[in-house]
Amino acid sequence: MAEPETELFDAIRRDHRAGDRLPSSLATRHSVPRQTVMEAISTVLPLPHPLPADEEKRDEVRQLLDALLEEDQAKAPEKQRSTFELYEELSLRTSRLDVSYRWVWEYITERRPQHASDTSPEPHERAWAGNVPSDMPSFVTYLITSAVRDMAELKIEGTLPAADGVELGMASLGNARARINQALYEFTLVGRRAGLSYAQMSAFTGIPEDDLAKQVEDYHRLMTT
Repeated sequence: MAEPETELFDAIRRDHRAGDRLPSSLATRHSVPRQTVMEAISTVLPLPHPLPADEEKRDEVRQLLDALLEEDQAKAPEKQRSTFELYEELSLRTSRLDVSYRWVWEYITERRPQHASDTSPEPHERAWAGNVPSDMPSFVTYLITSAVRDMAELKIEGTLPAADGVELGMASLGNARARINQALYEFTLVGRRAGLSYAQMSAFTGIPEDDLAKQVEDYHRLMTT
């Protein structure tokens, strides 16, 4: 693997920041394999202070989830709430939800038989990987990590003039939002290939169905033309 601070990697990252987001385009421009491009644009600074888990708060969430699952147990299967609906219920009932959707999804999957994938011989990770290009997960991880880094490094000093503070804040937030949007569009395209409707994914994201469809289709045209 090449050293991340080489002149080549710096040039690839500069072009990527300038707006050339498609790895295959960058690979052609710099006459390198696509994997080299992925290594270059995936090199990000680690977050300095990982947030510790709040076990007391998680215990509260576990108790509430157990109560919700017990409520559903008395219902017919078709009346039971989905994992996403239970997550929304948690968000409504708690003033500060300190667990991720993945954490809730895994908690419910372990406890609700119909969520266990016992009909498939493959684990979720392999099933996911089979539906996406080989470098897509790392590309989306790069986008999300970069967005988080933009947020973590956002510092608006109180001694700055207001206009400068607004410029720094808006630019950092804009960069983070653009990367998160791109990651969302990549996931949505995978969802479409997997048979999910825009209506379903609209519920997951809170974005109106028509808006989500237009944004994703515009993005897809931009990336493929």
